Amino acid sequence: MFMKKSSILIFILTLVFTGTGNASNENERKKFEYEFNIILADLDSVITNSKSQQATVVKNYNFVKNKILNKELPIAFDSTLNYNFFGCASFGIKEKDPQKGVMSFGRFIVDHYKKYPALAYAVIINTFQSAYDYYNNRDLFLISDNNLIEKTYFETDAISLEAMFLNTYMKDSPQLGVLEKYLIADLPNGMDGSVILFYTTDLQLLHTMDNIRSEGKSESKLLKKFSSMGKDLLQTVTFKSDSKWENYCSIIKLKTYVYYSQQVIFDIVHLKSGVTQAAFKLENYPDNLETIKQVQKVIRDHNDDLNYHQETLDILGDTYKK
Repeated sequence: MFMKKSSILIFILTLVFTGTGNASNENERKKFEYEFNIILADLDSVITNSKSQQATVVKNYNFVKNKILNKELPIAFDSTLNYNFFGCASFGIKEKDPQKGVMSFGRFIVDHYKKYPALAYAVIINTFQSAYDYYNNRDLFLISDNNLIEKTYFETDAISLEAMFLNTYMKDSPQLGVLEKYLIADLPNGMDGSVILFYTTDLQLLHTMDNIRSEGKSESKLLKKFSSMGKDLLQTVTFKSDSKWENYCSIIKLKTYVYYSQQVIFDIVHLKSGVTQAAFKLENYPDNLETIKQVQKVIRDHNDDLNYHQETLDILGDTYKK
């Protein structure tokens, strides 16, 4: 037990907090550092001492924890981050040293920790997963800056680990908020609902779109198939339901097709014909472009259904202000 407490103590004291500014900002940073260290110590205790364990959570958490212990991964206080559950933390790459990442957190976590500890832990685990993906799949992680599909896959990794953590370590906590309960409930569904709600993406459709390039067919046939997929959506997606959620899911299905279409088409022609990013132009594929425009028109006609996203985020955010 003594060794376990000592390792937690070292974990706290070796954290690197970065930031510059005047005396007031420095005092704010020091206050945050003190409060955030307490949260990290408590999180470490929750994971270490829990009777139930989730192997992936433990592996990924310990990997990132060791990066911090070895001073390879700094933690920064960023007062400009959203004061809300969404956008209150981030993982980024240091400009002067792209081989190193940095995890940044704002005041929202420390201010809400006493009342909603599970939420604070979940946000940290989500950010830890982004760091884990960066160090273990760096090339693809860097590519994701300019690849919308890979970016969404990494975001899905993070929210999935977040849900796994909550389900294993915090499910019986009396201090679970609405968001944490939602993530736990969505875990058996592969986080499909969460990705639709928070990242405005139909994950199942995205996987289907992304898999087209791997089919053993010619470029022209693959492009034709992708165009047909969009035309099928125009025939099958409806907005007749009285349910805001169902109409929102419909608009997200169409949005997913349009939003990722350029990446899908590029991946096909790059794989089949070696077209480079610099040489790629969507207008060179008029049949596909026409289908995209048709889908965009339907989206414009039902654009109000997209408001469900922000409305729901606002409602969720308000529950943590009470």
